[in-house]
Amino acid sequence: MKCGAELKPEHIVAAGPFPCPRCHVQLQASSTYTQLIGWGSAIVSGLVLAAFGLRGVRLVCAIFVVFVPVLYAATNFMKYVFPPRIEIYLPDDATLRLRNGPR
Repeated sequence: MKCGAELKPEHIVAAGPFPCPRCHVQLQASSTYTQLIGWGSAIVSGLVLAAFGLRGVRLVCAIFVVFVPVLYAATNFMKYVFPPRIEIYLPDDATLRLRNGPR
């Protein structure tokens, strides 16, 4: 961050933008971090459910049911264990084409 504020894990939102506690600039966790948390949650859910003996369609359905709580827990826990790289928030629809004018 430009202002040099120290971010504590309580301030970090792993999915989506959040304000800097000092200068209120919108920040975000890196997209790689959020993808890692998402895919890791799906894989861990699948492995644990398979270890409990679920197979086939039952396994797939159970992954859909268990994925959201596991993702929520992983998102809120992992930022304390492995803090994400923080970057300035830039919306997906933002463009830097300044010379072409409005579309």
